[in-house]
Amino acid sequence: MEKAERLKKLPTYVFAKLDELKARERRKGVDLIDLGMGNPNIFPPQDVIDEVIEALKDPETHRYPSFPGTHDLRVAIANWCKREYGFKVDPDLETIVLIGSKEGLIHFAFAFINPGDTTLVPMPAYPAHFNGTILAGGTPISLPATESNGYMPDLDDINPDVAKKAKMLILSYPTNPTTAFATKEYFKKAVAFAKKYKLILLHDFAYAELYFEGNKPISMLEIPEAKDVCIEFHTCSKTFGMAGWRVGFAVGNRELIGALRQIKTNLDYGLFMGAQKAAAKALAHEDEYMEKMRKTYKERRDILVDGLNSLGWKIEKPKGTMYVWAPVPKGYNCAEFSTLLLEKTGVVVAPGTAFGDEGEGYVRIALVDTKERIIEAVERLKKANIRFA
Repeated sequence: MEKAERLKKLPTYVFAKLDELKARERRKGVDLIDLGMGNPNIFPPQDVIDEVIEALKDPETHRYPSFPGTHDLRVAIANWCKREYGFKVDPDLETIVLIGSKEGLIHFAFAFINPGDTTLVPMPAYPAHFNGTILAGGTPISLPATESNGYMPDLDDINPDVAKKAKMLILSYPTNPTTAFATKEYFKKAVAFAKKYKLILLHDFAYAELYFEGNKPISMLEIPEAKDVCIEFHTCSKTFGMAGWRVGFAVGNRELIGALRQIKTNLDYGLFMGAQKAAAKALAHEDEYMEKMRKTYKERRDILVDGLNSLGWKIEKPKGTMYVWAPVPKGYNCAEFSTLLLEKTGVVVAPGTAFGDEGEGYVRIALVDTKERIIEAVERLKKANIRFA
């Protein structure tokens, strides 16, 4: 049975190979410290859990969900955007609830990308940013995002002919995997660039609330006139430890929201009602829960970065996200180094090429285990004499 061309064009799924290696080591009885997948282990707020428990007792919860999201949740989304980032959205026309932001990102590509279309994507990137284009029949054009440019590709360097042919510019700051933050000036330039070349501007804001030392990132929709061209994707996964609940949402330009709503109408029935009620409760939270969450990740970040630096790395502490983007030692590519760590120490990290070819030379380490386990991970590297040289 021959697969569709869209599947054949997808890049190799690096995590599949990593899963095979992990399974092999587990069969040997190895105690793995899995820092490979960005899978949060922070517990959701208790009142959010209580909300979904109560919802389960209501017969209406078990019927088809409200699509494109309950009115209460869409109002909670609009209130959260105004409270946290200072911009207004119409809860009825400029918000949509998603079954996780990844689902929305992929389906948004299907709403706008035709075979032969191109999108502009800073790389390395979260795979959905380029795989959505490929699945829709288009071609992602890589904008190399490197340490030398602060992981913010210079939009002025893009060939005007390439920009004119493109359909969409896809950005995400703070960035997975590089942890880079964008400046307000860069976002202003992105909005102007999108308007000049009549591009859709997609901003994935998954790590909106995961920042340290008061370095709160900005929303693209804070920029004047951004809503003319922009749709912004959000998730409850990282902010509220709700990754398995699959609660995401998008806000922004009503025509873009409307197109995503149209395609989702033909693909799904919306998000489970219990999760929608719980998400509305979560978005009403003020700073106490988030501050505790940020403190936990910061503590883990400090332990890991200080530990790696004691072994010869020279990594600056990320301003946010739940990752550390670490260069691999000389003599290894990222896949070889990831395999070495797994086999010699039982520590699992993600090779940089999981995020595109431009990720070669790095590994991404997720802060998704306790501080005690991260301390142990560093100790295992020391005992195995794995250093950066």
